[in-house]
Amino acid sequence: MNSMQKKPNVAIDGPAGAGKSTVAREIGKRLGLKYLDTGAMYRAITLKLIRNNIDLDDINALRSTLNRTVIRLGDQQEVYLDDEDVTEEIRKPFVNEMVSPVAAQSVVRRHLVALQQQIASETNGIIMEGRDTTSVVLPDADYKFYLDASLEERTRRRNREQQEKGISLSAEEVAIQILKRDNIDSQRADSPLTIVPDATIIDTTNMDFEGVVNEIIQIINTGKQP
Repeated sequence: MNSMQKKPNVAIDGPAGAGKSTVAREIGKRLGLKYLDTGAMYRAITLKLIRNNIDLDDINALRSTLNRTVIRLGDQQEVYLDDEDVTEEIRKPFVNEMVSPVAAQSVVRRHLVALQQQIASETNGIIMEGRDTTSVVLPDADYKFYLDASLEERTRRRNREQQEKGISLSAEEVAIQILKRDNIDSQRADSPLTIVPDATIIDTTNMDFEGVVNEIIQIINTGKQP
């Protein structure tokens, strides 16, 4: 791609463990697009709320905390919360437990969606993944994808990721966490996880990493979705 030409905006949604983050990051590298993990932003604010013992029912406290919080993503996907590197901290189980309830709060969603949209507007070409990127954050994205996989496969992937980070949970515990997140994410009143009509659905259950990446890149390179 010519660096001066307009690069595409790509949005990817899907449930936990479907492979969104690793796939989106790799596509960003190969196509020269900025990669934005919206989930990391929700995890960062979740960590801040936990540390400050903020009650999720206290809207004023939530709003005040959001307004005095700075979340920044580094070039290598480091996550900074008020200039503190929390890249590893936000992936710990105690954050996993709370991130969906926090993300279900409308005041939190609206604040972070506005920030995500601002980042996209200031960037020539971005690939963004999360739960509501195709429906709310980037509804006018040039390409939209929904990645899915069976619960068994998603559990296996998430369990492997956690083991690599030194987090020891049984497959059953991981599956329960995923089902809980699925339920909250799909049932929340504000910006639930959904499949928009113009998204390409890719079931990654029996696909390897390269297969998923290549399928998405091929669609982008041809200039149109099926």
